[in-house]
Amino acid sequence: MKEQKKSNNGMITSLNHAICQRTGLKSGNSLIGVLLMLVLLPVFLSCGCTDNSISGGVYGSDALTILVDDQNQIGTVRELATQYQNETGIPISVESVPAGWSPNSSMPLRGDLLVADMGRVPVFAADGQISRLNPLLNTSNAVNWTLFERPTLVLAGEYPDRSGEIYALPFSQDALGILYRTDLFDDPAESAAFCLSYGYPIGIPGSYDELSDIATFFSRNGTTLSGIGFAGLSGPNPESSPWLSILSSYGSGVVDRSSGEVSGRWNSTRTLSALEMFKNLSDRSPEGAGDWGDKEVREAFRSGRIAMAVTWFSKFPDILNESAKNNLSVGAIALPGQMIQDESHRGITVSMDGVGLVQGGSNDKALKFLTWLYSPEEQLAFASSGNQPALVPVLDSFQYMSLNPYNRAFPESIRMGVTTGKGKNSEAVRVICEETIREILSSGSTPGAARNILDASSERIDSLITR
Repeated sequence: MKEQKKSNNGMITSLNHAICQRTGLKSGNSLIGVLLMLVLLPVFLSCGCTDNSISGGVYGSDALTILVDDQNQIGTVRELATQYQNETGIPISVESVPAGWSPNSSMPLRGDLLVADMGRVPVFAADGQISRLNPLLNTSNAVNWTLFERPTLVLAGEYPDRSGEIYALPFSQDALGILYRTDLFDDPAESAAFCLSYGYPIGIPGSYDELSDIATFFSRNGTTLSGIGFAGLSGPNPESSPWLSILSSYGSGVVDRSSGEVSGRWNSTRTLSALEMFKNLSDRSPEGAGDWGDKEVREAFRSGRIAMAVTWFSKFPDILNESAKNNLSVGAIALPGQMIQDESHRGITVSMDGVGLVQGGSNDKALKFLTWLYSPEEQLAFASSGNQPALVPVLDSFQYMSLNPYNRAFPESIRMGVTTGKGKNSEAVRVICEETIREILSSGSTPGAARNILDASSERIDSLITR
């Protein structure tokens, strides 16, 4: 509201100046000029000429409307809209997708651009609400295939799966990563003790076996220090748990990328091996960490209770600032992969939003905004404000890498991105997976019993993704 008042006052000042110039009068020195302003001002106010708000409203033919389905992104979208409006003079309306909207609801979206979570993009695409972007990616200089990582394009906007048809571009990106205490890793005494115990120097883990060794080494009985910490499957943020990253790095996962089937991948011996590693790492966490969320991970790391924290890159800035206040030195690395039967596998859990063209909206207005958004200058500014860019030339640039200690680890993380699935049942699939893992780990199931649990959950997941 304060921004709107400031903008209106600026418009009124310009209006006063224009009136005085056109009538040959000097502002403040003529009663006629004042009377003229009083007569004309209500006309300008009533027609909306002074409204530069980005929170909604009716504009002229140049106005752009951005619909936001993911409410976690509405603040970011409004900040970008304000910047775009200030730089171009083109007014923008940022609105939430109507609360009553659902697929097949006979309620078409009314706007020009849509920002939605990657799990929801297929829902809008299947309902005909957003446009296929392949022709744009094939012909545009500003927005084309070469400017984006192919894996992120697929995650952000592919529909149907394995089709190569893109309906949204990567808008915001996040990934799980590792923060570690360099004051521990670089300590000569700790390094010597680790090398003596494990036969190799302590360093950045290249596999989950090495990550487990480091977590075990720093788990000190009788002290407050544990080796690692991450969000638990029984906590408030189970989506922040690294279970999917571990499964993918063991050559497993939920849905087979080539066949689209769950059976034979989710309920496999590789899944059992991955869950054994997940349990090993969980055992190197503080007591009660199974109920942790993002907040508890942050608190444990900044207070020095854990040597390593697995959390989202978007959480890194706050944790780094808080750790510095406690005189902890911190480094950041990507999650590792794993060698399985002489094959190298690696997957890292990501979170992403896509932006697509709304059917029936103005493509010209939308493309002007996308050209601005995906310019190298704006993508670097986006990164400087604490977000992660989507443009490959920016991700690979020295300027981006130099912004903070963790940007070097982010590009390789997002390129290894995995998710439990997309579409209307993606959330339900993730919940079933997490329930299954909790059941297996909490019951101490034998491999045979665990396989039976996986078989049963595989059937449940298959029934969801084939609907």
